[in-house]
Amino acid sequence: MYKHMIHLRILTILCLLVGFNLSTVGAGFETTPALIHVNKQQQNDTIGFNLVTDVYALLYKNVIDGSIPLYGSPAKKVTIKPNALQALENEYGVRFKECNDLFIYEFWKLYKKEFEFQIFGLSFFTRNEQKERVNFGYVDVADIRSLFSRVVIPSNINGCSNLTYWQALMSKQYHFNIAKFGNSDFQKDPTKAFDLKEELFFGKKIKSNKHIIIPTKDIEYYVYPGIDTLSANYLLCHSVENYFNSNRHVYYNNTQTPAVSYLDINTPLKVTRIEVSETWTRNQNFQVTYTPQQIKIYVNDVAMPTMALTQLEELGILVQFKPMSEYLREKEFKYTIKRVNNEPIYAFEADEIKTSLYSKDWNKLHYTPPNTIKN
Repeated sequence: MYKHMIHLRILTILCLLVGFNLSTVGAGFETTPALIHVNKQQQNDTIGFNLVTDVYALLYKNVIDGSIPLYGSPAKKVTIKPNALQALENEYGVRFKECNDLFIYEFWKLYKKEFEFQIFGLSFFTRNEQKERVNFGYVDVADIRSLFSRVVIPSNINGCSNLTYWQALMSKQYHFNIAKFGNSDFQKDPTKAFDLKEELFFGKKIKSNKHIIIPTKDIEYYVYPGIDTLSANYLLCHSVENYFNSNRHVYYNNTQTPAVSYLDINTPLKVTRIEVSETWTRNQNFQVTYTPQQIKIYVNDVAMPTMALTQLEELGILVQFKPMSEYLREKEFKYTIKRVNNEPIYAFEADEIKTSLYSKDWNKLHYTPPNTIKN
């Protein structure tokens, strides 16, 4: 009953579009409905994600399998079933996941220089090749909040790792335009919408509840032992190698398809490569903190299953009398970047990317890969 009353209130406010004067922003304002427009083509690669593309992709599979209800409008009187959605796609010749525009329904309130916004729904519109406007419906935040809060949004090299869809939505780092705010008409003077957005979300005088993104990267790199027996690379790989040769049963218990048969006791186990996945964070002084997460060990050029670093450390393997995690954090060895977030890195550009991670802003690591397939 309480939720029903809330939705009635929302609909009433949206229908009436309460009066509001932009000149009163400095004095604050009561809860006011706002409609945000996000366009796919206007998104910048520097934020690391495309909110429109990613939201449509995530929602489509959940709407099609029936786990998320899709309504015809914010009134939620009509439900669009999965087969009806696919029929709309076929009728207008455009796919839900290919839509260019996303509309976000919000409530805004400003009180004593503290600005708060609440998202309560998303609408999906696009145009087909015939320029016909296609309404793909509406989802209520109550139905997607849990999903958006647990699923991580895909991120390119410039973005932040481990950012959930909900955090991305609440960050307001994506490009957006204010389509409606109360009864204000921005079509005659779009600069008012821009000024309002800058003042509320990016101004220094007003605090907002938007999500602050902490610079974080999901980094994967690999290490070869090399031939210098005194090098940090050799010491790292050789320490793991010595352990498995002394405890071959541990190797076989953790490897379904071993490189060397357990009956072959004469062939030594050689660690030929180690791949490490880490979380990197950086502060304002460009100081990087490393948190090793997973490790994959190649024995005689055959990969063992990926292990959590804690699992490997439980075996008691030490490198130069140090726990594995400590040795990895010190970064005294040579390594080659393989991946940053969801973006694979070419071997020939890895050195440049590694240098950039220590010297450039983390949202300006953009590069143009050649027109070949990344392995």
